[in-house]
Amino acid sequence: IGGRSLSPPREHASDELLAQLRAIALGEASPSESVLDAAADAILALPWAIPQEEDVRALHAESQYGAWVLVHGYNVNHFTALINSHGVAPLASIEQTVTALQKAGVRMKDQIESDAEGRLRQTATQAVTIPTPMARKEAVVDVEWPYAYFELAQRDPYTDAKGTLTRFEGFLSANATHLFEMTKGAA
Repeated sequence: IGGRSLSPPREHASDELLAQLRAIALGEASPSESVLDAAADAILALPWAIPQEEDVRALHAESQYGAWVLVHGYNVNHFTALINSHGVAPLASIEQTVTALQKAGVRMKDQIESDAEGRLRQTATQAVTIPTPMARKEAVVDVEWPYAYFELAQRDPYTDAKGTLTRFEGFLSANATHLFEMTKGAA
């Protein structure tokens, strides 16, 4: 980025921490606050030094998702809810769910993405913007930057070429590209 390189990655979670987490997962130990804090830090802390704001903005001009990863590391980018599996009648379609969210004041993507057959229909909330640490020369400042969004997906049954009623479980890259743009807000 601009002729500079990122700092070396930080250490991975220790073998001791991984053993403690394994014991908790197997029911051989009870979770302790210190172990859970260490596990959260291993996931939430940036795996590199806080980047320079000018580098983040330069990368954002080339790849908004690359800039997102640079400032958020391994944090979650989005969650997805499958509309037609929750069983709540007033929210049974993606349109009903979008309308309910908008009435509640949630900012939504302008349209619902779909393939020609309508096998997968998707939309999302606008990404929430959070104070994000970035370096300005020698100081670290918080810069408002997009974080995560909530995706809605509807996978309705359809009849496949063999005449079998099924549900599309695939991934449509064109839809995903537009959804990932929900974190594009800054720069």
